[in-house]
Amino acid sequence: MARKSRPFFDEAEFLDRWRSQGSIGGAEHQVFYDESTGRWYKRLYHCVNGSTLGDYFDRMLLHAAVFPETAYRLEGFSLNSKSKALAPIVSQPHVAVATDLPPVTKEETDTLMAEAGFESVQLMFNGILDGGHYAYLNAATGTLAHDLHDENVVRMSHTGELAVIDPYLSLARQGTWAAIKLAETGISHPADDLASE
Repeated sequence: MARKSRPFFDEAEFLDRWRSQGSIGGAEHQVFYDESTGRWYKRLYHCVNGSTLGDYFDRMLLHAAVFPETAYRLEGFSLNSKSKALAPIVSQPHVAVATDLPPVTKEETDTLMAEAGFESVQLMFNGILDGGHYAYLNAATGTLAHDLHDENVVRMSHTGELAVIDPYLSLARQGTWAAIKLAETGISHPADDLASE
C-alpha cells in the first residue's frame, strides 16, 4: 500500500483495496490483506460500546500485552477529504489457520485464558446471559477480554497451537463499558487506581 512521507494513508486507495477483496470487516474495522507485507490492514470506521479513540488505542496496547504474537501495529491514519474525519489504520500479522482441524472449543479457550490469568465469566446482552461471545476477566488487573469465540481464537497451521486474533479487550474502571457489563451480572471490578489512594 502506497504511503506518503507523513503518517497518512490515501483514504480512497485504502477503500479501493478493501472493496477489491470483498469489503471484509466487522463492527469496527474495514480489512484487507497485503501479500507484500504478510499483514492484515484494518481501518477503524466505527468505535463500538461507546468507546473513544483513546479507548481503542488502550485496547491495542492490552492486546499487545496479552497476545503479543498477534499484536497490532499502528500504521497511520486516513483523513476523509470532505468530513475531515480521522481514522486510525492498524496492521496485524497474518495467522495461517488450520482449516483441516476442528474449530477451537470453549474448553480450549478457557484453558488458554486461564494460563494468562483470566477466569471465564458470562455477560448479559439484551437482558440474556450470553453464551456465544466468550468473556474472561483478569481480576487482578481488571482486564476484560470478550468476543473470544471460535472465529477469533483459531488453531494455527503446522503447529496446531491457538492464536487469538480479534478479541475485545478493555479495562473495567468506574463508568466504563466493561465495568457496566460486569455489574449487570453481579461481578465487581477492581477498585480504580485513584479511588484506592
